Amino acid sequence: MSAGITEARADAPVVRKVPRGRTRVIGVIMVVIGLFTLVAFGLNTSSKAHSALTFSPVDIISNAPWHLGTLTLLTLWTNVVLGLVMTAIGIEVLWRQPRRGVMGRFGLVSVLFLLALLFWAVRTPGPSQVSFIDLTSILVGSSEVTMVLIFGSLSGVMCERAGVVNIAIEGQFIAGAFVGAMVASTTNNYFYAAIGGLVAGGIIGWILAFLAVRYLSDQIIVGVVLVTMLSSLSSYLNLQIFTPYPNLNTGNVLGNFAIPLLDKIPIIGPVFFNQSAFFYLMLLLIGAVSFALFKTRYGLHVRAVGEHPHAAATVGINVARVRYINVVLGGAIAGVGGVAFISQQGQFQPGITSGLGYIALAAMIFGRWRPSGAVVACVLFGMSVYLADNLQTYNIPISTEILTMFPYIITIFVVSGLVGRVRAPAADGQPYLAG
Repeated sequence: MSAGITEARADAPVVRKVPRGRTRVIGVIMVVIGLFTLVAFGLNTSSKAHSALTFSPVDIISNAPWHLGTLTLLTLWTNVVLGLVMTAIGIEVLWRQPRRGVMGRFGLVSVLFLLALLFWAVRTPGPSQVSFIDLTSILVGSSEVTMVLIFGSLSGVMCERAGVVNIAIEGQFIAGAFVGAMVASTTNNYFYAAIGGLVAGGIIGWILAFLAVRYLSDQIIVGVVLVTMLSSLSSYLNLQIFTPYPNLNTGNVLGNFAIPLLDKIPIIGPVFFNQSAFFYLMLLLIGAVSFALFKTRYGLHVRAVGEHPHAAATVGINVARVRYINVVLGGAIAGVGGVAFISQQGQFQPGITSGLGYIALAAMIFGRWRPSGAVVACVLFGMSVYLADNLQTYNIPISTEILTMFPYIITIFVVSGLVGRVRAPAADGQPYLAG
C-alpha cells in the first residue's frame, strides 16, 4: 500500500502555476518591452533603412552549407511588427492571466526583442560597420555557450531531483576545465580529457554529498564554499603549474565532426550536424537523463527521495545511497561540461567560466527542474550570453560592461521568482534524518 502511494505521488503531475499578481507584473513588463521596441527600434527608424539577413556562416570555410540568398527587410516595418507582436503577447497575459505557459511567453518576447535590437543595429544607413546579420553564425556561436549551460543544468537536475541543492556547478566547471586543459595538453586527446573532467567533477560531487548527506551540512553554504575554494585553488595552481610549465596548458581546441549531407542543410546543418563530439554527447545526455528520471524504476526512486524521503525509506529505498549516486553523477556531468568549455576556449585562465555555473542553475529553475525545460531555458540564456558578448561589434550605443550585465540580470530575475514562481522538489535542500 505504501509503495503504491509513493509511486502515485512520484508519478502524479504537479501543476506549477504562476500567482495572478505576478502574472500581471510579467504582462506589464512584456507590454513595456513591446512598446519600447515599437517606438525606439521601429517608429524612430528612417523609412529608408533596411536590414539584411544572411545564412552562410563566414567562419566555416570547408563543409559550408548549401547557399541561401540574402534576405533584405525594411527595418522600420519589421520592428513595428515585432513590437506589436510583443505588445499583443503582453496584453494577452494581462487580459487572460493564464496559469501556465507564462514563462514560455516571456522567453518568446525576450528572443523577439533581441531580434529587433539586431535588426535596428545593422540597419543601412546606420552607424554600424557591419551591415548584415549572419543568422547561422549567431546560432552556431550561441550553441557553444548553450552546450556548456546544458551540461550544468543536467547536473543540477540530477542533484536536486534527489533533494540536494547543487550550488557547486560553477566549481565543478572550474575543476573540469583545469583538469581538461592539462590532460588535453599532455595527451593531445580530448577523450582522456573528458575522463579526467568526469573524475574531477565526480570528486567535487562526492565532497558535496559527503558533507550534505553524511553530516547534514547546509547545502547552499557547502556549495558556495566549494566554488570559492576551487576558484582560489585554480588561480594558485595556474601560477604554480601552468605559468612555469606552459606545455601543460598549450590551448588545444577540439575540431568539429561534420555529419555528411546533413551538415549541408542551411541554418540547421552547421548548428546541429557540424559540431564537436561534446555537442553530440550533450544531445545523448539530454535523452539519457530524461529517460532515466521519468521512465525507469531508478528515476522513480530518485523522484520519491526528492519529494518524500521518509515515505521512500518506508518502502525500502536507501535515501542516502540514492542521493550519493545522483550528486556524484551530477558532479561528473558538470565536470565534463567544464572540459567541453575548455575544448572551445583552448587555454585555461582563472575565472574563465565567468559564472556560467550560476546561469546554468538559473536555467534549471526556469525549466522547472525538468531536462526538457532546462534545455529550452539554456537556449535562451546561451543566446543572451553570446549576444551580450558580441553586440558591441554592431556599434550599439551601450557600453560593453552594461551589455555583459544582461545575462546576469536575467539570472537574478529568474532565481528571485520575478518571471514566475515555480515549485522545487519538496525535499530539495532538506537534510534527511533516518528514523
